[in-house]
Amino acid sequence: MTEGSQPPAGVDTTVPTAARMYDYWLGGHENFAADRAAALKITEGTPGVPEAARANRRFLGRAVRYLAREAGIRQFLDLGAGLPTNGNVHQVALEVTPDARVVYVDNDPMVIAHARALDPGDTRPGSSAASPASRPDPVAARGGSRLRKRADRPRAAGR
Repeated sequence: MTEGSQPPAGVDTTVPTAARMYDYWLGGHENFAADRAAALKITEGTPGVPEAARANRRFLGRAVRYLAREAGIRQFLDLGAGLPTNGNVHQVALEVTPDARVVYVDNDPMVIAHARALDPGDTRPGSSAASPASRPDPVAARGGSRLRKRADRPRAAGR
């Protein structure tokens, strides 16, 4: 995080989280000392983890690009979304189709805060929504009307 900025409510900066460690491995800035220390400890035991995280992000971009361009998918549901970093689902999808809709779901309060900042109540196509998920409840029920405004079709929306 930038110096002097405060973490969102409910975020314990002394306890590392997978989302913030992943952000660190991707070169993001939404992580804290505890996350960096834990990530380095993991990397000591498994040196390939940072490259695997970057490869995973590249795959995400290829998959979303393919689904939007070739399969005509216009709705995306990102479960376990993680923190916004370059190449997020909404960024990639909107490069291909300006009417894409994205819903981000995660159980990390910092991830939800960041995803909600991407969605200041905008319901236009191309906007994104965030839904907290603390256990495997049906996503649509947890997202309520905000989710239904973004994902208005019962299954993947293609051609």
